[in-house]
Amino acid sequence: MSSSILRSIAFLVGLLGLRGAEVFRPHHPPTVSLRRRWITNLGLGLVNGAVVSLLCASCFLLTARGLPAFAPLPRVASNLWVQVLVAVLLLDLVTYALHRAFHRVPFLWRFHLVHHTDLDLDVSSASRFHTGEVLLASAVKLGLVVVLGIAPLGLVVFEVVMLACAQFQHANIRIPAALERLLWRTLVPPAMHRLHHTPTRADTDSNFGTILTLWDFLLGTFNRREPDAVASFGVSDMREPARLGLVSLAILPFRRVSR
Repeated sequence: MSSSILRSIAFLVGLLGLRGAEVFRPHHPPTVSLRRRWITNLGLGLVNGAVVSLLCASCFLLTARGLPAFAPLPRVASNLWVQVLVAVLLLDLVTYALHRAFHRVPFLWRFHLVHHTDLDLDVSSASRFHTGEVLLASAVKLGLVVVLGIAPLGLVVFEVVMLACAQFQHANIRIPAALERLLWRTLVPPAMHRLHHTPTRADTDSNFGTILTLWDFLLGTFNRREPDAVASFGVSDMREPARLGLVSLAILPFRRVSR
């Protein structure tokens, strides 16, 4: 089975499964039109999925099969599954660093802003990224694959795990208290990522992790303040749903924006 088909199956399973959980156990009521948001978010996800599958994922695998002679990862760990584990950890750390950079560098924020303009948060929000951001992040990961000699399996496992975690942390679901306490110490729970999506700048510039909470703990960006009584998401000066459609978001990075 090709990596693109595997990723598509994982995407659909996560989308449908978590959407079901959102219906039966929501964390908060929807704040804006679900239909409008889902058309926009899944529209972006469809474009990005096609671009990544056709341009980036193929490049990742081709590069991984033609590893350079100096690639250190296969030399350090001869066991394939150890290589996969190390690859997932390293790629998750790089994803954390990229996420932080997309918040700190004004040019990169122009693209990442598209993700933060979502006025509500649910499983579809995990698909709301500008194609420019996806391509930039993919280029960095491709470079890491080349330099470290990450095996194709390690890359595929990371992509599937990252996708599942991104969908989970954006999902509008209530988690049992005991499980949520455990997740705050291990894998990024929805409650942690909801803080990242509030309009408050201090919250937005925290909780950058995708898979593990470890990187936020170690690198000083962990935020566990008490959530607001009423859930609020998005960017303070971009709150008109009619101006957040596909076309508007596609050109948003090329307009004048503040940070």
